[in-house]
Amino acid sequence: MEKDNYQYFRKWFSQYVRSFYSDDPYIAQNIELKEDHSLRVCQNASLICGSEQLPDDELYLAMTIALFHDIGRFEQFQKYRTFKDSESENHALLGVNILRFEKVLSPLPSEEQEIICTAISHHNAKKLPQNLDRECLFHCRLVRDADKLDILKVLDDHYSMKDKSPNPALELGLPDIPEYSHYMVDDILNNRISSTAGVRTCNDLRLARLAWVFDMHFPETFRLVAEKGYIERTIAQLPQDPDIRRVRDHLNSCIDSVLSGKD
Repeated sequence: MEKDNYQYFRKWFSQYVRSFYSDDPYIAQNIELKEDHSLRVCQNASLICGSEQLPDDELYLAMTIALFHDIGRFEQFQKYRTFKDSESENHALLGVNILRFEKVLSPLPSEEQEIICTAISHHNAKKLPQNLDRECLFHCRLVRDADKLDILKVLDDHYSMKDKSPNPALELGLPDIPEYSHYMVDDILNNRISSTAGVRTCNDLRLARLAWVFDMHFPETFRLVAEKGYIERTIAQLPQDPDIRRVRDHLNSCIDSVLSGKD
């Protein structure tokens, strides 16, 4: 992909998002949240591409996927006032439908269009399909890593200032109470990604996000997670009991193993 293509997509994205600006404070807060998130995911994708020494055409393809990965979130939130797919619709598939309906990707070869749509449609899936070709799999993994990095930042920021600037949309209607589900601790200690189907509390949501460590693919992602301190600060929001301390030690050991080249 050429740089000019990406610059065109940035302009289209800006104009499209602007159409969702609202006088409703709750909608405005969350449209801005997802606009900023999308742009930071682009930055994360660029960092990962740089660490992998990708050529420019692959860089701009990755950044386009990152830019559009949550394009369905804007219509979703305006229509349903929630980011919870189970109470609205799958925002990834909605985003692909919007891009196709608007013919946004039409300047690109069909092969690149297919990679973009496939990566977007699977960016929020628990697991990726096994039948993806090598390039498509690479870009699916890249956008998932870039997305996870910024969601960890968004949630970290949210919980550090929720008393001053609350946003119930980020807690998905879950109670922020001390309880958590012990099966999620078992999942983490056994290197498993936790299902969000049984999430009951904000602590469950925190544990599910911590388990993302087992669905990260690039050394740069692990380096940034460690550098930003996301694991330690998320752990600090959980009850400080022996199980949670085991979770902390296990996750730090896994990250250290990747960064030292042992994994």
